[in-house]
Amino acid sequence: MAARPRPDATERVMELMMYLLARDVPQTREEIWRDTGLYAPDGITDKRQLDSARASFERDKALIRNLGVRITEAITHDGATAYTIRRQDYFLPDLQLTADEQLALRFAAARVDIGETWDLEAVAKLTSTETAPAGEGGAATGGGAEGEGAVGAESGSLSADVALETAAAQQTAGSLLPKLAAASAERAVVRFAYGGRRRDAQPLGLLCRAGYWYLAAREDDVVKTFRVDRMESDAEVGEREAFARADVDVAALLPSEPMEIDFGDDFEARVRIDATMAQQPTAERGRVVERHDDGSVTVTVRVRNRAAFRVWLLDMGRHAVVESPTELVGEITSWLRELAGEAGDADR
Repeated sequence: MAARPRPDATERVMELMMYLLARDVPQTREEIWRDTGLYAPDGITDKRQLDSARASFERDKALIRNLGVRITEAITHDGATAYTIRRQDYFLPDLQLTADEQLALRFAAARVDIGETWDLEAVAKLTSTETAPAGEGGAATGGGAEGEGAVGAESGSLSADVALETAAAQQTAGSLLPKLAAASAERAVVRFAYGGRRRDAQPLGLLCRAGYWYLAAREDDVVKTFRVDRMESDAEVGEREAFARADVDVAALLPSEPMEIDFGDDFEARVRIDATMAQQPTAERGRVVERHDDGSVTVTVRVRNRAAFRVWLLDMGRHAVVESPTELVGEITSWLRELAGEAGDADR
């Protein structure tokens, strides 16, 4: 078996953080070195190499602390120091924002262009985790929470790549959002062009999925979702109180898992995730079908959106390997080679 390439300093620090986050029980330096292979090969006795490895380990811990992440230390029964990163010391706590507070936060990010994307990523981390579908959603009816002003409130993280790709859509949708929100609150019919034809819709509320805004509305007695940045005209707002308020759970109109939002695909992927990432929230989005002795797991995921699947896969880096279907393995392999080639060209 070929030797594992030595990671650079940035990758090493990130792997150390993921390893410590994944362990409920503090790990000693020797256990960390053995499990991760980041610092020194097993059985090494050369003093200079050991000293270099210890120095790298101490620098990495110091860098993690300088980033504001607390490393908790404990003393084992034999006097050794063990380390862990507690989840409550790393992940952002639930801010318990109300629906109106989330809406105001998203409006601010959509309307104010400061030439950077940190605002989009911050809003995504606070209030959203889903990736958006391409167009008009499927029909849905039935009861649930009242639809007025409802927004998706699931917590989680968002890939920076997705935030960058949706920046333009945020700005495009921003000019329509206040008008659509007001129409929803006032029960006024809105008229706009979408999909090549004129629509007369009864707005029920606004949804945000990974930076894309959607209008949930009833058209011809069917509840649908319309992506706001794809509206082909300004929205004309009719008279107030033109229709009765519908008892619809607006937040449930789109799936919470981005890979399951319909983009025309529908297949099951099988992915093996190593021990470093297996206990992280990113990996838990799959369904575990097999656990292995080395701490790795095999998961299956339903894929209806290949782009969302790729984002999920990239979030796990080299800690995940696609095992099936065969066609998908070849597709991902070719895609990664193209990305590597583009990166190499950019360095020249």
